[in-house]
Amino acid sequence: MRWHNLEEMRVYAQAFVKEREGGAFGLCGDLGAGKTSFVRECVETLAQVAARPVPRVMSPSFVIHQQYDLTKTVDHYDLYRIENASEKDLLEIGYYEALSRSETGNFLFVEWPEKAQSIELLHLDAILTISLEGNCRIVHLQTLSA
Repeated sequence: MRWHNLEEMRVYAQAFVKEREGGAFGLCGDLGAGKTSFVRECVETLAQVAARPVPRVMSPSFVIHQQYDLTKTVDHYDLYRIENASEKDLLEIGYYEALSRSETGNFLFVEWPEKAQSIELLHLDAILTISLEGNCRIVHLQTLSA
């Protein structure tokens, strides 16, 4: 799939959250690929569905975790600054609590999941990879087996 502009990303994000009953999703891609922008569009969609004010979605690069409480909770993690994140690191940042919420109809997005010691530690449902090619973004969704 290709996104040529923000509107195409918005349409995909709207469909993404409306077609799913929550879940845990990794977001891979270079700096500036659009990982946080994708989460922003998902949060905006969920806020509109819930008839709630749209929260300001910012990259959690420095704070590691942002949480947005709408009708569904959205947990947004960025592991960029946690090199080789261990199970202990994930426990300390409340990751497994967020993962538990994602199993009950809420959403968990993890930027830079490849920074974990093992991708299996994250128990993701799917990984969305965004890569830049010229003026567009190439998007690949890989569902992970349970």
